[in-house]
Amino acid sequence: MEMKMFFPLLLLVCSVSTAELQVQSDNDILSHVRQTEGKVEEAESLTEQQTCTQDINAVLREMTALVAALKVEVQHLQKDNEAQETQIKELQDHNRVQAAELAAIKVNAENQVEALKREGEAKQLAFSASLLASGQEYTGPFNTHITLIFRNVVTNIGNAYNPNTGLFIAPVRGVYHFDFHIYGGGSTTNPTSAVLVKNGEQICVSWTRQPAGGQKASNGVSLLLEIGDVVFLRMRANSRIYDNTDHHTTFSGHLLFTM
Repeated sequence: MEMKMFFPLLLLVCSVSTAELQVQSDNDILSHVRQTEGKVEEAESLTEQQTCTQDINAVLREMTALVAALKVEVQHLQKDNEAQETQIKELQDHNRVQAAELAAIKVNAENQVEALKREGEAKQLAFSASLLASGQEYTGPFNTHITLIFRNVVTNIGNAYNPNTGLFIAPVRGVYHFDFHIYGGGSTTNPTSAVLVKNGEQICVSWTRQPAGGQKASNGVSLLLEIGDVVFLRMRANSRIYDNTDHHTTFSGHLLFTM
């Protein structure tokens, strides 16, 4: 009886142990599979990270190479720009020089034209004027010298004489001849006198004094004048000069020849 009951129990125990061992084995296998899968996933993740890192490094290398190439290109462009700026500056300097030369040529040409014009006009250069434009009167006496202004212009070819100032201004270099005649009444104190002046320098004088009656004095001279030289008549202090519609008092000049 006891033996009969032992064997079933033994079989049951063996069945239980075998089942437990099977369960443990399945668990171990499942755990191992999970560990293996985890390692595989970790390996795959590492591989992906390595691949990504390699891709980033490759992109960085490409970008570095591209930046280096751009730097080189920028340097070339800078050199080209510097060369162009140098050429532009040289052209600007050259243009300024040319402009200055053209301006000088223009001025020289204008001066030559003006000189030729003056020479052409100088071939017909003469003036003659009397002291009063109308009426009759004495000029002076004054206690200082004065410039005589001959207002009645008879001839003024070339317009070198100015009837508003009494000045003759030479338009060309040359030899000019001037003469002047002054008229006055007799006086024991006030002579009839005038001086031909060139650029403030006394050149020649006409002078007369008698106690009564009319009196006249004259003089003349040829002068070498430069362009712009000024010639006029000056009445001396305490002198007096008379003129009327008969035009007794005159001042004349003309160019003899250019130099």
